Amino acid sequence: MEVKDNKNEQPLLHYRAMLAGMDPAAVSGRTGVPYMDGCFRTRLLDREVLVSWPEGEARWASSGNELRPNACILLLRLLTGGALAPATGKMLSYAELPWGETYLTQFRGRCISRLAFSYGNSPEKFSEACRSIGGREVPAGSGVSYDIPFLPELTVRLTVWPGEEEFPPSAQFLFSSNISLAFSAEDLAYCGDVILDAMKGRF
Repeated sequence: MEVKDNKNEQPLLHYRAMLAGMDPAAVSGRTGVPYMDGCFRTRLLDREVLVSWPEGEARWASSGNELRPNACILLLRLLTGGALAPATGKMLSYAELPWGETYLTQFRGRCISRLAFSYGNSPEKFSEACRSIGGREVPAGSGVSYDIPFLPELTVRLTVWPGEEEFPPSAQFLFSSNISLAFSAEDLAYCGDVILDAMKGRF
């Protein structure tokens, strides 16, 4: 019996249809994502990825394997409505992004709590997982923090603080301030999913 991914199937069809109706040269000019030989080419989590036009299929360049649906949707969202801009060096919490306060409860449950639960009491495991996707350690006081190269010019900083006797472990996501030009606050829940899946080896 075939199992359908209803959560992702309709968004994939929708954004693939949108991309198919666009001029790839114009998309490349707006987003800053190079287009050549029938594909948009960029890097996701420090790995080269190709998105075909007009099909909108996303594959890892090294293996030819398709990306997971949530990662494909995020790339299609960038191509159909976003743009990559130079980084300023400033990092923002999810709540500081446009409309971030509106979706903060959902993002906290879907991403921040998941990060804390998965790695808050295992800093070595957290470091290993971050390095596996190109992460670079940065100072974090009493916590452990890594900058993740999500897309060109777009960095996501993950931090975990170990739990103590009276307090559970905690975590935080910070985003390079230019990420709001590429994605909406709602899109960034997919961003958290993609990173956390990749940290567990699910590319």
